[in-house]
Amino acid sequence: MRTPFRLALTVAALQRRPENPVDTWSADRRYLRAFDTARGPVAWAVTEEAGGTRLRVELFGDVHDPRMWRGLVTRLLGTDIDLVPFYARAERLPAVAALAARFRGVKPPRFASLWEAIVNSVVFQQLSLAAAMAAVRRLVLRFASPVDLAGQRLFPFPPPEVVASSTPHDLRTLGLSGAKADALRTCARMIAAGELREEELEALANGEIERRLRELPGIGPWTASVILLRGFRRLDVFPGGDVAAARGLGAIAGEHGGELVEALGPYRGMLYFHLLLSSLAAHRFGPSRLARPTSQ
Repeated sequence: MRTPFRLALTVAALQRRPENPVDTWSADRRYLRAFDTARGPVAWAVTEEAGGTRLRVELFGDVHDPRMWRGLVTRLLGTDIDLVPFYARAERLPAVAALAARFRGVKPPRFASLWEAIVNSVVFQQLSLAAAMAAVRRLVLRFASPVDLAGQRLFPFPPPEVVASSTPHDLRTLGLSGAKADALRTCARMIAAGELREEELEALANGEIERRLRELPGIGPWTASVILLRGFRRLDVFPGGDVAAARGLGAIAGEHGGELVEALGPYRGMLYFHLLLSSLAAHRFGPSRLARPTSQ
């Protein structure tokens, strides 16, 4: 694992809101998550050890191949990402340096699958963070079967096949617009049928991925940029048109926000995650969790 790393901050950036039903941060400071598999449910509990230099991953269920699950932990938490060049750039930019020091150790998280990235981008269109997360929560609770882990109820993210077989009415009752319902059902069907494959998109340059994504119903420039950053971990992408990010950028850089983003070059996306954490801390979502560390 590449340091510095802080599990609590990285999970917060992945969650976005503590009521996220899929990515759970427990009272005893563990990252909990469950998955549906062909062999039955699997859950993990991830704990930070040795001052952020090592993670302990406990797996529960019919795991079969532990290496695959540890690889998935690495994917979601970005523990293998070297951010030394980002910190070097941040030091030359006072507005970013302050954020980088405050949230030192956050890694750029990545959704577990293309399907999860699409849902968590389409649903969030033109909604506040709270309203969008409430809609995603309703979708998960409606379509997922809960898993109990030591008294903690966890919810796997619903597979595309379940949403593909739903009706537009099913999704609209969850608070989604007709357009969003149609977009999710279409994307779910394409992924389930193998017509939309993450592996194929992964090999492409940003521009080509964006072009392919924008051919899908309900995916415009903002949604495609969020999927690029949070679904493919393309750190040179700062989602344009994001109201919350623009507000946070204006607060630290005023009218020079665009110049600040460009100055970060291939690490523009890291600014997005830092602004998100700053917003979460301002709204007192787990203040002790998001506080500046005293030992680093």
